[in-house]
Amino acid sequence: MLDFENTLGNVYKTDLFTEADHNAKIFFVNNVLSDMNPVFTSRQLNELNIVLQSVIKNYSISTDVELHDDTPYWEVNNKLLDRFIEDKRTFGLSEKTLIYYQSELIRFFDWQEKRVDEISTDDIRLYFEYFREIRKCSKTTVDNIRRIFNSFYNYCIVNGLLYKNPCKKIDRIKGTKEIRKPFSTVEIIKLREQIDNLRDDAIFELLLSSGMRVGELTNLKKQDLNFEEKTVIVTGKGDKQRECFFNDLAKVKIQRYLETRIDDNPYLFVSFNRPFHQLGISGVETRLRDLGEQAGVNKVHPHRFRRTFATRLLHKGVAIDQIQKFLGHVNIETTKLYAMSDNDEIEYNIKRYVN
Repeated sequence: MLDFENTLGNVYKTDLFTEADHNAKIFFVNNVLSDMNPVFTSRQLNELNIVLQSVIKNYSISTDVELHDDTPYWEVNNKLLDRFIEDKRTFGLSEKTLIYYQSELIRFFDWQEKRVDEISTDDIRLYFEYFREIRKCSKTTVDNIRRIFNSFYNYCIVNGLLYKNPCKKIDRIKGTKEIRKPFSTVEIIKLREQIDNLRDDAIFELLLSSGMRVGELTNLKKQDLNFEEKTVIVTGKGDKQRECFFNDLAKVKIQRYLETRIDDNPYLFVSFNRPFHQLGISGVETRLRDLGEQAGVNKVHPHRFRRTFATRLLHKGVAIDQIQKFLGHVNIETTKLYAMSDNDEIEYNIKRYVN
């Protein structure tokens, strides 16, 4: 493990810190060169590299965290974990995601009962086997955990806290590819026929026409909607705001619902009974699941509305990068998963062009 009590000029207690410090210096120099690449010529960059290498060898990249070789494994791991989570919080990850990251890493550390620098690639592989056996989860779930571990170790390396990533030798765990279909026109008709109240009617049409996330929908306030422009500003992941649009049908349904409201709750969707609390994510998910059971439609959940929204835009010829903006995705690869063409969609496109 690394010893961090040092300051510039002090002697390090372990060889591991020397290696970690060396890696941190390389990372620092490469970042400077990358930032100056658009400005400097190749010759100037080479000269800058020589100067940086010469100067930085007289310094050490250190931290103020005090960790020693005799520190208990759980204390070492928790300190590194706290720093990692705080870094991700600064990066803009939601608290829900941070709790997920933290819980999975704590479970992993408790199972290993080792300091992070003592955990090997084989240890992680054994943990994944145990994880799948105990949790009875899919390969996709295990790969999500792998990505969390990989992110944690990469953070430690970049910040000079560790010198190697045991996850690096573990390839992506590929699961069975499942075609997640959007709602068909018939399914949408069946679902609409089962809606028996104005609130759920408004929720259904707003999700279908806007493609917003369920968390974004439940956090909407009445004042957020612009009925004239049929737009609404939503706050997505990482507290990033974007503009969503809804159609005339959703507009009518929402207005009819609001006309029946007798409470002063500022949120757009509230519970049926007093004291009319803000409707939560689980409340929406439960209502949609019940609706699907009544209509005989399988897998009715909020994300399927987003998939349907994205697929409809794709069918209408909207560019994938525009769909990405509508959905609020940072990575366009995520958007491609939502708007993926399965055999039914390919058949749809063929018929559209033939006709």
